[in-house]
Amino acid sequence: MAIVFIVILSGVAAAQDAPPLKSISYQLSMSRPTSHLFEIQIIVELPEELKDKPLQFQMPKWSPGRYAVFDFAKNVQQFRADAPVTRVDIDTWSVVPQGKTSLTASYKVFGNDLSGTFSQLDNRHANYNGGSIFMYVVGHKPDPVKLRIQAPAG
Repeated sequence: MAIVFIVILSGVAAAQDAPPLKSISYQLSMSRPTSHLFEIQIIVELPEELKDKPLQFQMPKWSPGRYAVFDFAKNVQQFRADAPVTRVDIDTWSVVPQGKTSLTASYKVFGNDLSGTFSQLDNRHANYNGGSIFMYVVGHKPDPVKLRIQAPAG
């Protein structure tokens, strides 16, 4: 029993020891507010040692200050990447870089819920909760990120 626990613990430690990504940049766009679709692009710069390993993008299941599990992934539409994509489970997409050191993933999130937990976009305003909009790169939550917001025209 103790050996199984040590093996599991070693696997967890190894997963957390992944080298940091060179950069993670997000762009949030709202080009068609009446569609209620937030458009997200994530550009990831990979170190050489990760260019052949799958990278997983995951929607959170929780939101800061909210003590409940949410299905934010239900609002994700059209997940795409410039490398092969596999949907792993309800909230996770895996992208295989195939030797690339830069990956771009994009997706849309439907937002028409002004509850404070989810997000809303319409022709009058945009109110977003990061947990309901932004995927994170699994194993790289501590890595620094950049965010650029492209507001709708006008």
